[in-house]
Amino acid sequence: MKHLRKKTTSIKADSQRGLSLVELMISITIGLLILVSLTSLFVNQNKARSELDKSNRMIDNGRYALELLSGNLKLAGFFGSYVPTGSPTALLDPCDTGAMTNSTLNLNLLRAPVHGYDAATASSQITALPTLCAFTNTAGSMESLKPGSDVLVVRRANTSTITQAAAAAAGINGTTYLQITSCQYDTTPYLISTDPDALTLGQRNITKPAPLLNCFSAGGITTIAAPYADVRALKVEAYFVSPDNNPGDGIPTLKRRELSISGGAPTFVTTPLVEGIEFMQVEYGIDDPAQDTDGDGVAGLDGVPDSYDACAACTLEQWSNVVSVKLYLVARNIEKTSGYIDAKTYSLGSAGSYIPTEGNTNFKRHAYTQNIRLVNPSGRREVP
Repeated sequence: MKHLRKKTTSIKADSQRGLSLVELMISITIGLLILVSLTSLFVNQNKARSELDKSNRMIDNGRYALELLSGNLKLAGFFGSYVPTGSPTALLDPCDTGAMTNSTLNLNLLRAPVHGYDAATASSQITALPTLCAFTNTAGSMESLKPGSDVLVVRRANTSTITQAAAAAAGINGTTYLQITSCQYDTTPYLISTDPDALTLGQRNITKPAPLLNCFSAGGITTIAAPYADVRALKVEAYFVSPDNNPGDGIPTLKRRELSISGGAPTFVTTPLVEGIEFMQVEYGIDDPAQDTDGDGVAGLDGVPDSYDACAACTLEQWSNVVSVKLYLVARNIEKTSGYIDAKTYSLGSAGSYIPTEGNTNFKRHAYTQNIRLVNPSGRREVP
């Protein structure tokens, strides 16, 4: 009995013995290997997620820029019920605020709802810049132009109206208004002014006290009195790509130089729109009255582009016959991707192509192309 008791005690003592040093070291090593694997997996997953987020932002920025430009181009040439005819006698500086209220000049503004300035290649600057927009080919300002990118000008009226009385009640605030007459006895079809009190064109349904008559009555009206026709804010926008969002940050950005007000007077301000837009090239679809290269069997002005041109030297007649716009955009990541080399070639239409150079190859990019019909200029020319 004593012998059996001693043996049982010995077995219990052996079963309660701790790990040896070798076993402990093996356990720690296995744990470290698992930890290293999990850490590596976490780092790789985090890196992949970060790259995916950057790519998604880049693609979204490119799509948004295309949608923004497309939406405004589809409204180009909208001036309410007024339809300008003929070619401009001069191509106005898009930022000339004086020409907008000068009755001898502003018809040129309405006759060229879309025009632009061409950078001939992916590395060249625009040679003939509009002086009043403060654009510069030198870096360091909000209006700096990136080499290889065009300037696109869009002119139109606001799609919503306000009454002339409401505009006048707000005072002379510098907003540039367009008013279109609805009265056949007005001597001018439209007025453009920053002074709402000067907008005195008649409504369609006004009735005047004797001896004045309704616009639809015989006998004519010699004096138009309030209430006057509604007014629309005039919009002039120049889109361009700058090498920086803020001067010196190195983030290429799509910007807009747009008609605004300052101190009660019309002025132009620059608004950054979309970061990461590296190039914008534009080709203009021209409806040539002497050609039928579109193959629709109809010669003359039919609202269909017969050819596309970068319009480095388009005539005034060609600018008035622009009915569509083809956009080429290149969007890139804002941040570099370590270890990535971009060896792709990106098409910029008639401006050739862009191949990333040393120092710019670590950015991921995406190219976009879209043909946009100018609904107002082309729709007025459609042949049933």
